Amino acid sequence: MTVKLNRPAPYLTFAAGPFLHRVDIETEDIGFTIGTRLSYAGVNGLGSSRVPLVSYRPGTRYHDRAEECAVKHLTTALERVELSTRVDATDVTTLALCLAEVVQEDGCRLWDPNETEDDSW
Repeated sequence: MTVKLNRPAPYLTFAAGPFLHRVDIETEDIGFTIGTRLSYAGVNGLGSSRVPLVSYRPGTRYHDRAEECAVKHLTTALERVELSTRVDATDVTTLALCLAEVVQEDGCRLWDPNETEDDSW
């Protein structure tokens, strides 16, 4: 499955059946590293709300490198899961769990964007 990174507003797209799905990428400078949030935005980004998939620290100081890591992580997760033609809540949950596993296997730390950073990277 091919995952495409679109810029300047960073988001990823992937096909499932005849539909093109969108995952938004948000990066945030959190001190010594970049925090990355991936959210499912629905078919062509037309979802009524964004569904959080995973938040993590990829271990880089650069936003563009964090976005490239997100492409790799989403591609790996999509290779491991089998999505239905119409991606539903079960598929999104499965994808979120798989993404959490993939980013940790790659040496990244999960991150809670609502928590204050009191420890150093």
